[in-house]
This record gives sequence, structure tokens and C-alpha cells, in this order.
Amino acid sequence: MKSMSQISNFKIIPYLILFVSILFSISGQLLMKNTMSHAEEGLFTWEFIQKLVLAVSVYCLGVVNWILALRSVKLSVAYPLTSLNYVGILFGSYYFFNEVITLTRIAGVITIFMGVLLVVLPVKKSI
Repeated sequence: MKSMSQISNFKIIPYLILFVSILFSISGQLLMKNTMSHAEEGLFTWEFIQKLVLAVSVYCLGVVNWILALRSVKLSVAYPLTSLNYVGILFGSYYFFNEVITLTRIAGVITIFMGVLLVVLPVKKSI
């Protein structure tokens, strides 16, 4: 018989992989923005190509983790969770690129987050 910790770890690992996918996706997008923001020297310089390859590679790691997560996580749960990218990009853009966070954007992100909670929270079946 499996112990409770083995059962919990089995259920948690796919979600950890999913959240790693989301983090790689956010990081890749922010790296792409950073790369393109510093492309004044030209698009075909060695430095630009290195930064772009790094950004795309990080993003691709997110895709690989996404595929792994889908082995165990329902798509109807996993896909809404990827909207957490909006939250990460909002705060990452503020922190790294000094973009303004308005009340409208905050309200939008809260709305998205609440929608994700409604989709992801388990539904109790009543008999």
C-alpha cells in the first residue's frame, strides 16, 4: 500500500512541471523583449543572435515542460493556468522595463486570476 506522501508527491509533480513551464515561458518572453529592446546595433550582430538564441531556448524549455505536464494534468485545467503568464509578464515588465501598472491592468489581472481559480478549483459532486 502506498503511503500518503507517495500519493501526494505523485499528484504534485505534474503541477510543479506545469508551473516550471509557466516560469520558463515568462522568462523567455521577458528575455525576447530585452533582446529586441537592445537591437539598435543591428539584428545580425553576434551579440544579438546569442541573446535571441538564449531567449528562444528558455521559451522552448517552457514548451518541453508543458508537453511533459500534459501527460498527467487535464488540458481543461492546465490551459487556464497558463494565464498566470499575464501576471508574470505584468510584474516582469514593471520590474525590468519600468512599464506602468495602472489600476485597469491590475483589475484585468485580478479578473483573469479569479477566472483561473474558478476553472481550476475542483467541483464537488452532490448526490
